[in-house]
Amino acid sequence: MMAAPRSLASFDFCHNPHAGSLLQGLQELRSDNQLVDVTLCVSGKEIPCHRNVLAACSEYFRAMFCNGHRESQEHKVTIHEVNSDVMQLLVDYAYTSKVTITKDKAAELLEGANFFQIQPVRDVCVSFLFSNLSAENCLQMMQLGNMLSSQDLEDKARVYAMKEFVEASKTPAFLSLTKDQLVALISSDELKAREEVVYTAVMAWINHDTRKRKKEMRELMELVRFPFMDKLYFLENVETNDAIRKSCQDLVMEAHKFHLYPGEVQSPRTVPRSASGWTEMVLHIGGIIKKGSGEDNPTVYKHNVSTRYRLLAFINKDVVPVFAVASLGTDGVIFSSGKNVLMFQQEARLILTGCSRLDDMMTERHDHKLAVTRGKVYAIGGRNDDVSALASVEVYDLREKFWKDGVALPQARYNHAVAVLDGNIYVIGGYDAERKLTSTVFRFKPGDSEWHQQKDMPVRGACISAATLNGNIYVAGLRSKVLCFKPSECGGVSQVWATSWT
Repeated sequence: MMAAPRSLASFDFCHNPHAGSLLQGLQELRSDNQLVDVTLCVSGKEIPCHRNVLAACSEYFRAMFCNGHRESQEHKVTIHEVNSDVMQLLVDYAYTSKVTITKDKAAELLEGANFFQIQPVRDVCVSFLFSNLSAENCLQMMQLGNMLSSQDLEDKARVYAMKEFVEASKTPAFLSLTKDQLVALISSDELKAREEVVYTAVMAWINHDTRKRKKEMRELMELVRFPFMDKLYFLENVETNDAIRKSCQDLVMEAHKFHLYPGEVQSPRTVPRSASGWTEMVLHIGGIIKKGSGEDNPTVYKHNVSTRYRLLAFINKDVVPVFAVASLGTDGVIFSSGKNVLMFQQEARLILTGCSRLDDMMTERHDHKLAVTRGKVYAIGGRNDDVSALASVEVYDLREKFWKDGVALPQARYNHAVAVLDGNIYVIGGYDAERKLTSTVFRFKPGDSEWHQQKDMPVRGACISAATLNGNIYVAGLRSKVLCFKPSECGGVSQVWATSWT
């Protein structure tokens, strides 16, 4: 027996084991059927309890027994929402603070704990399910999380399903997804699956209940990134599908244009998923080597937002300096020097560290530019060996693989900029035949017989660069200015040059 301290006006005593002893005593009373005042009837099984214990542990039972409901006076209360095994586990937890969770009972126990609002058991069940996610059950757990408003479970299971989509899409649970749940998966940039797998899975989901789901085809196919699909698979499995031809012909044409006209097609479907193997990057090709740097060969570096510059390859000394470069989209990069034309090809979604040589151009060119549109490469302007400025243009057909004369510029240009927008080629600024800076802009639409002059830049410039974004042309290299050009549209909107930033 503990003696009270002397000479103190008061003393606060706390017996820490008391809570555990109290639980043990209540459990003993329940086991001996002493002072129990309610019996839960579940699936034919009777579970005697104390109302105050259930009410102290569960918000559901507190509301039932403390708010004047008829159950507060009844000796037997029937429970329909869970089976007897789950109810027994939850009642045992109320008296002992312990519960054993198993793989075959975890989901049911979570549903019961969620319904009776027993938060500790709910939380530990969610954690248990987290640790046991698999390709076979992740979609079921995602649906369970949605049903129980467990955002953590739903989100984590969805992330897992995106990582294991190839296998998860083969499970029965995939076919029972709602349209919104399917959209949440296949719309993500983080989905780790090839587009052929995504397309097959979507078609399986639609065909599982064609009568009800065929109306969803258009919306779902807009989320399949056809441009990154294997070309042969696309030809044999997508283009031949009658339903696709009927409702998604524009998506089919978009995929074709993406490959035929690199860089010109921009849509949510032309953004590669992070796991696709494709990535947008900046290539730094060639340039002037600093004297004393120790480098013998011009180089090719790549850079993207998640990495530093990385060396890809060396360029042969007989193909330097590099004067013009153009992207072929997913097919690679083409660059030229003098008459020489080379291409970095892409294979298996990775840029190879080597070049292949194309046919030489008909005219030797320096300080010229390359543009790619509609399956053709345009070599525009530049200077020849005697330093005469060129107005000539030659065109290389990527399918037929030969050069031919193109429509010449109205005036000779070199060290100019080029951009391709909506299939049209724009030649901007540069030096003329008299070595004077210019501000002129010419536009050429493939198939036309001449170039058309556009609104001049507000300043003259040469050795400049141009790029397109969201229907505008941006010109950099004009000292501290970057200019934005908005070409006229069919509706007659006037052409505008503006200073984008300084």
